[in-house]
Amino acid sequence: MSFMGHIKELVNRLRTIVIAVVISTIIVMIVPVSLDFSNVSAVNPYYPTITSTVITNLQERFLPEGAELLPLSFLSPLEVYVFVALILGVMISTPVIAYELYKFINPALYKHERKAILQFITSFVGLFAFGIILGYLYIIPVSMRTISMFSDMLSLPPTYAFSEFYSLVGFALLTCGLILTLPAFLVILVKAGILKTKTLTGNRKFLYGFLIIAIALIDPDPGLVTEALIFLPLVILTEISILIAKRIEKNREESEDSSDT
Repeated sequence: MSFMGHIKELVNRLRTIVIAVVISTIIVMIVPVSLDFSNVSAVNPYYPTITSTVITNLQERFLPEGAELLPLSFLSPLEVYVFVALILGVMISTPVIAYELYKFINPALYKHERKAILQFITSFVGLFAFGIILGYLYIIPVSMRTISMFSDMLSLPPTYAFSEFYSLVGFALLTCGLILTLPAFLVILVKAGILKTKTLTGNRKFLYGFLIIAIALIDPDPGLVTEALIFLPLVILTEISILIAKRIEKNREESEDSSDT
């Protein structure tokens, strides 16, 4: 293809991704979670959708006991509804996004490179999902309870802005997912020959020191509990990725030696 041919191909792929995200977002905004419409009437025309159910679940799970959310802006409920629906739409469209991006770069890859890319995508999605689950079950509930303790300590009423609460929860979940994908990047960099395992093992203290600082800056909880909940699984996954990377390097060296022979 010419340069413009590649650009047109990329635009078509991105158009498909945008359409998939928009359709998925609209679906979660309007599709009901139940077919029981007995409580729906002209006076009360509202029914629980996928998005409204997720919003209610997040509030029940993460909002500290006794705390209250206030829509300080007239448009706050609508902003939160669209924000949560968009996140759900992107999550549902992840297979389409991965497929379209892979199909765009696939013609430029050798057979072994295609295998490496598929392995990277699989590990990235798995680690990202693991980070989201870890954040949902443990990290964010602990963070919210810790933050509310400071309100109690300062004798402040447990009242929070509606939109800020969901923005904090949404970005915290995203952060948990992205941080735990670091091992996948380490392995792919070693496999590409850009990074050496000797560099990783020789600079462990700097690597983990940087991760602690990064987690502390990103995490909304000023305490050390949630940092530990993120850092410990990340260390375990990083060490596993280093072992995998060492195996990759060993196989590559053996392959090069046999080729020379």
